[in-house]
Amino acid sequence: MSTDIAQQSVVAAKWGVISSSLKFAMQLAVNVAIARLLGPDAFGLFALASIGLLVATFLSEVGLGWSLMQRPALDDEVIRFVFTWQSISGLLGFALMSGAAYWMADLLRDPRLVEVMRWLGLCCLLNGLAATATNLLRRELRFRDLAKVQLLSYALAYGLVGLPLAALGYGVWALVWAWVTQALLGLLLAYRARPHALRPKWSTTAPGEFVNIGFTVLITNLCNWALTNLDRLILGRVLGTQAAGYYAVGYNLATVPNGLLISGLQPAFLASGARLQDEPERLARGYLEVQYLIWVVLAPLFALLAFVGADVIAVLYGEAWMQSTPVFMLLALAMPAYLAWALSTPVLWNTGRKHWESLLQLPILLIAGPVLYWAAGQSISLVAAVAAASFAVRAIIVMGAVWIALGLRSTEVVSLGARSSTVGLLVVGTAMLLGAAATAFDWAPWLSGSAKGLAGLAAWLLLIWAFPRLLGQPSIKLLLRFLPVQWTWTQNWRKRATSGHS
Repeated sequence: MSTDIAQQSVVAAKWGVISSSLKFAMQLAVNVAIARLLGPDAFGLFALASIGLLVATFLSEVGLGWSLMQRPALDDEVIRFVFTWQSISGLLGFALMSGAAYWMADLLRDPRLVEVMRWLGLCCLLNGLAATATNLLRRELRFRDLAKVQLLSYALAYGLVGLPLAALGYGVWALVWAWVTQALLGLLLAYRARPHALRPKWSTTAPGEFVNIGFTVLITNLCNWALTNLDRLILGRVLGTQAAGYYAVGYNLATVPNGLLISGLQPAFLASGARLQDEPERLARGYLEVQYLIWVVLAPLFALLAFVGADVIAVLYGEAWMQSTPVFMLLALAMPAYLAWALSTPVLWNTGRKHWESLLQLPILLIAGPVLYWAAGQSISLVAAVAAASFAVRAIIVMGAVWIALGLRSTEVVSLGARSSTVGLLVVGTAMLLGAAATAFDWAPWLSGSAKGLAGLAAWLLLIWAFPRLLGQPSIKLLLRFLPVQWTWTQNWRKRATSGHS
């Protein structure tokens, strides 16, 4: 049973990573193209409207869909009950977006938000209708099918609607109709992949269990939303849509890889972890492997991104968007903490501590609010610095709680930090050396940035290939489960990585 779960989890995680990688490539291309076509004002207007959409989406989903992943067993009665109330809450989310449109427009001092938010409200209804099928796919660890749904809906929505409308001069409405189209296609494709009963059912056995889980998810999501979006909301009110547009580009470029990794890995970790609630030692080993992967393998890449941040913005978006550079650099440095936090929270849920996530983060929210408001009066760079610091504090607090809950040794923290720092310094140091050479020879900016990035990436790959034991055994064990065993180079790497270890 445990072996089956482990194998299913690895397959699910692989498809999560594949889906995330492909979607990142598509989103990067689309975001760059649309940002160049629309400019900071329209891009910022949509970014502010989408903040309200996230709140309404949380309220429309109510967290009932997540209860499907937590229950040991399901039947059609339960699925019908969840679908019925998810649909009703989706309709309420649509009504909320319509009703709150004037309030958001007044708060952010931009009347254009009214119509944009009203039409975006359709996404709440469509997402509410799709939530049951989507979460059933997650529960069953069918991440290959889920990847197809997400990739196809995104590609069609932006390829056929978003980009053509942006090129034709429709401004913010190109993004609005792309989002609505993606939500509609996501509903149809998810239901096609995982059909379920549609007949309404208003009650079920032990409804309090669903209400309890749903309410906890709702409160947790709202708390997470506030900590993740308060910076943009305050910035929009204080400095307007143009500043919000510059901030949104830097923010999105830094967080999109993380968001996709989280959407691919967190549900797999939550669903598989729910089946390992009675095996705390295996859950602890799995958690430690994930954290080593984040801090030792991935964190150096985010540090490299931050180092070449100005070159990335200049090459992708052009000189008109250079005000986004400090935002991107600061938040890229904070992304490992964001990822570590997000992949720690499922452990709290799977160890009977589902209320801890929101309770631990409320003090951070209370402090971050006034500090962000002060920072917005200074510059968007200072807002990004405060947001990055809040990500780091969240990770430290939540990871500390998980570390204690799982009984992990404090020495692992020292090992994790030492290995992460060593790999990061070697990767960024290599890029810095080539950057100094580029300055001496007066290379073109695009050539200098590309050379620094490729040098750092080459150093990262060389370290993993030639010195695998530097990564630590938890990282090695996780990577070995993902690498194809039939390849000769994988077998050679395995021998070097595991020599001297059982």
